[in-house]
Amino acid sequence: MIFKKKYPFRTYLFTCLAIIAISNIAWQNTKDMVLKGSKLDLRWKKDEKGWRIASISVKDKQNWIQVPNPDGNYTLLYTAQKPDTVELPLFDKEGRKSDFPESIYKYITSHWSQVTQSVQLNTAGEAINFYPNQVTRNKDQSMSFSKETGTATINALWQIDPKFPTDITVKIILKANKDGYYSIASPTLATVSNDQLSWGLMPGYFQGASVEKDLVKAYAYGQGIPDRPIVVRERTASTLSPLISSKNGVTMAVIPEPGTGRNPWNKDKSTHNEWLLGLSLMNRQAKLSPTVYHPVLGQKGSFLKKGDTTSFTFRYALQAADWHTVFKHAVYDIYRFKDFLDLKQTSQSLTDRILAMHKYVVDDKTSMWRTEQYKNLTIGAQAYLGGVLGSDKDAMKNSDYGAMWMLSNIMKDTILQKQRLPFARNFKLLQQEGNPGFFQGAAAGQYYLSKSKKFTEEWGPYVEPIGLTYYTMMDIGNILLFEPRDTELKERLRQGAERLMAWQQKEGGWAVAYDRASEKQLFTELQDLRPTFYGLLIAYRILGDQKYLTAACKGADWY
Repeated sequence: MIFKKKYPFRTYLFTCLAIIAISNIAWQNTKDMVLKGSKLDLRWKKDEKGWRIASISVKDKQNWIQVPNPDGNYTLLYTAQKPDTVELPLFDKEGRKSDFPESIYKYITSHWSQVTQSVQLNTAGEAINFYPNQVTRNKDQSMSFSKETGTATINALWQIDPKFPTDITVKIILKANKDGYYSIASPTLATVSNDQLSWGLMPGYFQGASVEKDLVKAYAYGQGIPDRPIVVRERTASTLSPLISSKNGVTMAVIPEPGTGRNPWNKDKSTHNEWLLGLSLMNRQAKLSPTVYHPVLGQKGSFLKKGDTTSFTFRYALQAADWHTVFKHAVYDIYRFKDFLDLKQTSQSLTDRILAMHKYVVDDKTSMWRTEQYKNLTIGAQAYLGGVLGSDKDAMKNSDYGAMWMLSNIMKDTILQKQRLPFARNFKLLQQEGNPGFFQGAAAGQYYLSKSKKFTEEWGPYVEPIGLTYYTMMDIGNILLFEPRDTELKERLRQGAERLMAWQQKEGGWAVAYDRASEKQLFTELQDLRPTFYGLLIAYRILGDQKYLTAACKGADWY
């Protein structure tokens, strides 16, 4: 008996569809996957490790610029136990154990111990690095990548932002395959070699055109890019957008979705110290590449039970432009800083606020106004209860001299004119070194200690040229705007200017500080990048001597 096949056409059709489907899968696994818009062109290729970015091109006004060292590597941080909070030892570039900060600086030691723990130094947990092994192009031309590891399953959606064609938005969803603490890192779009670095910026923390091996110089003082993948908190970052410009003219930034970082004031309590977002200028492998982390390992939201999910949304900004252009894009376009005034609800007029200032200043109790006798003069200032080295809750300090004299000029108030300003003026006179010698004209210290009868600095027994600019030149200059015939203050301003000129270095800058006892220069490993030259500009504007302007310009040109 011969059996004939039933439905031969249907069998043939199914066979054809299966061949087409298999061919499509094979094509997706052998051909380039392309994400292209009017300004960006990204191409992925698959190799034995998975789908990696093979090329990135950025369009300037006319031409396409190739971005060196494309990558596409993903990083997931994991630890079964919560990371410890032990301060890790640091070593200088010669391999010696660092003693920073010295014990005399007791007010910053606890903070430094926090920023030198394993999470901040990016050594905590296990770094799971991978390339996705599956990719799908969606109908809207976005691309979905996925990878399952023994630790977690990752799904990532990439698409070019239709509103900002220089941006790629990415959403990563992580599903935990076991209990523990997790942190998602933004994938390494591309890396920049040290010799191709033009400028790196971690807003609010550090910046520079080179990688600095002295971690204290870079991390504590913000001079250069740390040579390790430091992770910083969002609470001090002025803009949540680490960025790197390379010498080929392309700037690369990563910008977390607004709302990812902590809310500094959630409902009725301060949540400023919550740490939800980590930022770095390097990936975990210590290669230059702006990177963000969420949640932060060991912090809120990072612990997941098996089967739990968490997500992270951010964007890459790639432009053939300088760092400032991309920085402004993050500030104004993404975080919408200009919309702040639309949200602001003002309930007081400027006049009301000035009147409130006046009420505060003339009230001895609210202003904590104090007077003391020092060197045959009555000096007056506000009690200062913050930490000052050597104080016994007896520190005094004045701020905003220009505002005090302006308020007196507006209000014509006798309390200000007779009970505040004369004694604040005396405070300023005695705050300046008058004796001949190396420190004549400099500030004797920011604070007056009434029990020990001396002026002192907040941190230690040294004198800073920048302190001369701030606490002598600026304050005296502001008083002279309202008291232009005060010849004694003019002479004090001149003494300050002469001291700044005497201390100005050959190339135009100034030392960070001098030891008060030995007069030796301190902190010689640092350059003082603060605007000390501004004090000379004040002297020129008020005293009119051309040499002060010349010296100020020399300092500004060096700066």
